[in-house]
Amino acid sequence: MKKSSIIEKRREKVNPEVKRMVDLSFKIVDRIHEILKDKGLKQKDLALRLGKKESEISRWMRGTHNFTIDTLISIEDVLGEPIIEICHSQVFHAQMK
Repeated sequence: MKKSSIIEKRREKVNPEVKRMVDLSFKIVDRIHEILKDKGLKQKDLALRLGKKESEISRWMRGTHNFTIDTLISIEDVLGEPIIEICHSQVFHAQMK
């Protein structure tokens, strides 16, 4: 069995709620990367602005960190850009079907 098919079989067994959580986490990280790139900043700059160690920011940016609302607000404040926008409930329900 090829490595990719083994991974796909494992993915099929993952709880849908966990999949959604991981997908959202990666979208958050992608958005933060996008803002940093647009502003010509690095993860090191984000760490300095947040008063965090660069290694902690690096762990966050792997896509598996469970961001708290407080952390997201802090990141938005220091970068001056929104990370998450709330969608209309009809969009959410359409995605759930």
